[in-house]
Amino acid sequence: MMKLKTLSIVLFGILLVSLAVEAQKRGFNPHIDLRKGLRPDPELLKVHDYTPQYQWFTQRLDHFNVANTQTFQQRYIINDQYWNGNGPVFMMINGEGPMGLDTVTSLQFVIWAKQYNALIISLEHRYYGASFATTDLGTDNLIYLNPEQALADNAVFRDWVNQAYNVKPTSKYVTFGGSYSGALSSWMRIKYPNLIDLAIASSGPVNPVVDFSQYLEVVQRAILTLPNLGNQCIENISYATQKIQDMLLQEDYSTLNQQFNLCPPLDGNPDDIATFMQALAGNWMGVAQYNNQEVGQQSLLNICEMMVEPGNDPLTNYITIWNLFANGQCTDVSYNTMIQSMMNTTNDATVIGGRMWFYQTCTNFGYYQTSDGPSDLQPFGDMFGLPYQVKQCADVFGFDFEPNVNWTITEFGGLNPSGSNVLYVNGMNDPWSALGLTEHSISDPLLPSLFIVGTSHCQDMMIPTAVTPSTVIPAQATINSFISKWLNQ
Repeated sequence: MMKLKTLSIVLFGILLVSLAVEAQKRGFNPHIDLRKGLRPDPELLKVHDYTPQYQWFTQRLDHFNVANTQTFQQRYIINDQYWNGNGPVFMMINGEGPMGLDTVTSLQFVIWAKQYNALIISLEHRYYGASFATTDLGTDNLIYLNPEQALADNAVFRDWVNQAYNVKPTSKYVTFGGSYSGALSSWMRIKYPNLIDLAIASSGPVNPVVDFSQYLEVVQRAILTLPNLGNQCIENISYATQKIQDMLLQEDYSTLNQQFNLCPPLDGNPDDIATFMQALAGNWMGVAQYNNQEVGQQSLLNICEMMVEPGNDPLTNYITIWNLFANGQCTDVSYNTMIQSMMNTTNDATVIGGRMWFYQTCTNFGYYQTSDGPSDLQPFGDMFGLPYQVKQCADVFGFDFEPNVNWTITEFGGLNPSGSNVLYVNGMNDPWSALGLTEHSISDPLLPSLFIVGTSHCQDMMIPTAVTPSTVIPAQATINSFISKWLNQ
């Protein structure tokens, strides 16, 4: 039996998780899955036969309460193979998942580190991976899980690195990050401009909202960019969705259970129905977010070609795509299964997102990908709205409030941050770009932005391959030009 990935596609992401594999959050991992499409540069890995190692740093549990003397062990990695003692320090900010060793060897910024003789450092995000902050993940123990504490972790770690490696006062610190960690990268410069000199923020949803209905709208816009295919693909998805919703309204559950191989079967429970409808949309949401065109992976082009396959009605094609993602197994779309998966309070170093990220969305970020937007802007129906999303926070944590996104915006500035030397990078086909900073001119000397045509989530962070969109390499050259200019200021 295939259990449904708990379904909200959030930060992130990347969303976007340093180098995490696709996983469970409130649903699809909305954050970053950089392993897909990552292709390490073989030359980078040959230098000095270098292999990074995990190391451990003693970190305060609460940076803002001196009376709390509790500490925990936090993982970090350092790649000093290019460091000449005089170059800058490149800090990769991690997000909502385990920090892989390839975090400091296999991304585009590592090539730039070699160019600038930079020291590469990376600290695992508290509570994620093996950086267990508390004995378990009980709700009371999660109060130290928020972006303010995570940024303070990086500030303390930065100062320790400064001393341990005798970093010169003239050496500048550059942060990198993608998806949730992209937002953290920008916030690191905004909150600690005395410690961080410049920041590259890729696909960062810096403007948290509770009702993120725009996610589905960007999915539709990305599909519509497919030449000679997009319009028909959207029409067929809309047709299939309407047929399914009609069957649900007619309580024809037996047909749907058979067609989509559901276990346990739908029986009219409204929460199960909402979970099923979000699961249907979720396949398309995940593909749109990453749009991986590597051989053997799924892209919007692949599944839209299936969706418009001649000789079949759209619902038949829609079922074929569902079965592709289900790998021939029956699928559990019960709401209770999803909620129970979030009730596990055991620390687990392999979990990406999970209960921890769900807590962050319920308290700080929202990011709920609802179906509440205008029906002409997305083809996935209207049966997984905001009340269904918010109910999950109440059922898991007992919260009777919506996420305090207003405080997060107040703390970091949202779409109107105050700061300098942050480059915001977004892909035009990335659903998370709807919450990113894309309005500043590329010539803005303080907070420039770069909007890359034809790219998806965090693609600018990856080492290009033969199928990388043609717009990525010029965009990476532009990013590098900003780094060069800022380092030489």
